Amino acid sequence: MSDKPIKVIVVDDEPRALNRMKLLFNNFPEVELLGLIENAEIALEAILKHEPHLVFMDIEMPGRSGLELADDINKNNLDTKIIYITAYEHYAIKAIKNGVFDYLLKPINIDEVKATLERYKTKELTNLSKREFEIIRLIGQGLNSKAIGESLFISRHTVDTYRRTILEKTGCKNAAELISYATRNNLI
Repeated sequence: MSDKPIKVIVVDDEPRALNRMKLLFNNFPEVELLGLIENAEIALEAILKHEPHLVFMDIEMPGRSGLELADDINKNNLDTKIIYITAYEHYAIKAIKNGVFDYLLKPINIDEVKATLERYKTKELTNLSKREFEIIRLIGQGLNSKAIGESLFISRHTVDTYRRTILEKTGCKNAAELISYATRNNLI
């Protein structure tokens, strides 16, 4: 993954927002910007054709919303991750239920883009499952295996198995290293 570019499409009906995203992505040589698209219908065609790794998109757009576009992406079983870029907080719950990778509030700054890209690269490199991310988050909250098991309705033994697998995938030796790794890579 590290030598391959991260393919990105940005969808927003505001030309100024598209230009801002283009300027931000100029700071990331690992990003291949496939398109800046103002129309959700045209965006869907481009997404289906290019199958980008990440789509940064606005939610409120004329004609077709970003939420509807995300449904179409999900229906086509693409491995494309969706990052909403919006001025509105009230769509966050719908976005989470839609499986959004990230939710950024406008105006977006370079640190937010960097954190999102780092989290994506870490996820791709480590190939961690959703359950493993949940367990990392709970370890980061200071919970032990028994408490994590109770929280996730799985046995302590199953949590310990996940912990060993997570340590292997991340190359960490113990929980302290894992928390440091997770913090550094914006996983928690």
